[in-house]
Amino acid sequence: MKFTLLLFPILFACSSLFSQVEIVMPVTSVEVHQEGAMIEHTSFIQINRTHETIVVRGLASDLILGSLSISLPNGTSIESLHFESKSRPTSRAIEINNIKDSIGIVDLKRRMQASILHTLSEEQTFLAANRSIGSTQEVLLVDDVIEMADFLRERNQSLSLEILDVTLEIEELDLELTHLKARESALYMIHAEQEGVLTMKLKNAVVFKNDMALSLKYLSPSAHWSPEYEVNFSSDGILVKRFASVAQSSGLPWSASPLTLVSGRPSGSLMPRPFDDWILDVSSSQRLSSYSKYTPVLMADRQLDDDYEEGIQEDVSFVGKTRHRFELETSSVISGDGTLSRVEIDTFYLEGEVRYFAAPAINTEAYSTARIVDWSGKKLMEGKAQIIADNSYLGSVSLDLPVIGDTLVLSLGANPNVLCSRTLSHKDSKASFLSRKKVVSTWVLAAENFQSDTISVDLIDAIPYPRSNDGDIEVFVEVSDGGRIDLLNHQVIFPLMLAPNERRQVSVVISVTYPRNKQLKGL
Repeated sequence: MKFTLLLFPILFACSSLFSQVEIVMPVTSVEVHQEGAMIEHTSFIQINRTHETIVVRGLASDLILGSLSISLPNGTSIESLHFESKSRPTSRAIEINNIKDSIGIVDLKRRMQASILHTLSEEQTFLAANRSIGSTQEVLLVDDVIEMADFLRERNQSLSLEILDVTLEIEELDLELTHLKARESALYMIHAEQEGVLTMKLKNAVVFKNDMALSLKYLSPSAHWSPEYEVNFSSDGILVKRFASVAQSSGLPWSASPLTLVSGRPSGSLMPRPFDDWILDVSSSQRLSSYSKYTPVLMADRQLDDDYEEGIQEDVSFVGKTRHRFELETSSVISGDGTLSRVEIDTFYLEGEVRYFAAPAINTEAYSTARIVDWSGKKLMEGKAQIIADNSYLGSVSLDLPVIGDTLVLSLGANPNVLCSRTLSHKDSKASFLSRKKVVSTWVLAAENFQSDTISVDLIDAIPYPRSNDGDIEVFVEVSDGGRIDLLNHQVIFPLMLAPNERRQVSVVISVTYPRNKQLKGL
């Protein structure tokens, strides 16, 4: 009894030294990068004992432990950290449990049907072995044997129908199983039923009477954002609305949190990672196109360690690009299931010159283009741009940025009031005594302005060039006054100024010389 009496004060003393506190820390700020996000949680804790165990719930399930930074009260140190991802009672977790139950039920039904199918197939095999009873020799059999033969034939027919019904039932159950398992996999991939739980053992040299602030900051790799633009073109100018398409699948919703968007990738460790290769290349300029596809870099679940580095697409590099940062004035709710959310960033004007790109070999309507010289101070990033002209939606184009200092050319779609044409007016062929053949083609290009204002038009056409430089094929191009030959891009360009209702014609003469004993293709 004396030992038992002494045990109570010992246990009481130990409980005064060690305790465990469980808290849920809300998200207080989010910094989203194009690949990954830095998430910050802040809460208040009571430090009443020299040793405390703090269990923090409500963290992202894909938290990178190596990126975790903790702001502790004065006099507090960390003895150990432990992080794990646990299920939480969400609607998606309930859905997963229901799907698991449904998979079990459907699988049981399928196995039962498969057992029935096996039994019916065995019976059909047995009947097939006795089909000789129902042969043409039945007239020689006694009545009871003939009656048995009729029974076997009827049973064989009904068996075939039953086997068909069971087979169809199995196929339907297989299809249902496929859908259920696909839905289950999708729910697991977005971590919607998971939350991160961090257990910290703290040693406190100072015991505070008041609540003390505790903040956590860490990296979540399953977030991304890409810029989108809405370009409103009118007589007042070019008004650009900048948006961001944000998504994250950490399982943790970002609700009413200050959201900051940053270009590039965040740093995921204490040591700087090596630079990506910064490669320069010189290539021919691409012709303007009114329809171009833009595929945003979407990032699935990945870790910002070795697996994260391997998961980055090879054609994506942020080296050499300006680091942009956007502080959103309004709070936004970003769900944790990977759903894309579109948030507005800002609005600004672009000063540019409107010119028309007329390529009659491509389209009879000229394309409106905005040529913007001073664009570098607008924090532009490559992305998808929705084009709106005079309250009419024209479509979307890819906003491809040139090198700083070069002119940004933004396509505004085809204009039915500026037309162009291309006709072959003359073609001649003759051979020389040197066994060389010469073909001369004369093309007439025209552009016409049906608008009420004077416009600038670049009338452009392609010119041929030999596949190889062996000298077999020689090309000579001659253009009418005002034309320019671009040998690098294999084009002829006519810069024109067209008054209202004015039509202008230009000509291009193409001479091709090639060996007489060979056949020329492509002209």
